[in-house]
Amino acid sequence: MTRLAIASEPGFSVSLADAPEPSGVPNYTLETLLDLRAELPPGGTLFCLMGADSFAGLRRWHGAAEIPFVAPLIVASRPGERLNDLKAALPEGLAISSLHKSDLHKGGIELRRYILRNCTGELAPLYLMPGLEIEISASEIREQVRIQELGRAAEATRAPERELLPASVSEYIRAHGLYLDLPLPG
Repeated sequence: MTRLAIASEPGFSVSLADAPEPSGVPNYTLETLLDLRAELPPGGTLFCLMGADSFAGLRRWHGAAEIPFVAPLIVASRPGERLNDLKAALPEGLAISSLHKSDLHKGGIELRRYILRNCTGELAPLYLMPGLEIEISASEIREQVRIQELGRAAEATRAPERELLPASVSEYIRAHGLYLDLPLPG
């Protein structure tokens, strides 16, 4: 489904770098980023994009204080997640300072820039997208699919229904009967 979703996006590709290990050994973001960075061509840049909900728990991650120095973090706001206290989310040993620079980009998306410093004095950028409030979730997509497939579009909780998936992905889900066995809310 991911391949279908990105088929018309030049420069996108599917990576299995973070796929579950057959042995059951956990995947850690730090190791995944190190592996991805090693595959980059000279001069290539790797970023780690995460939602504010993930960033809030970053300090509990394996190797958390090293992650921003392997791949600069881009933190996108999520509905209901505040990005007010960045220091509280940072792993121990990291300090943050603002560049007092905020830019507006395509579509009016704000990008704030910060600098992280570790205990050895290394610096890494941190980018924050505080106004990116896109309300979408996997459960919302599954609910929409079930409602459409069961012919109950009139009972949808959102009106008008918004398209959450590319047509090719919706068709794949329909052709394979996915998500129909999950209970409808309410």
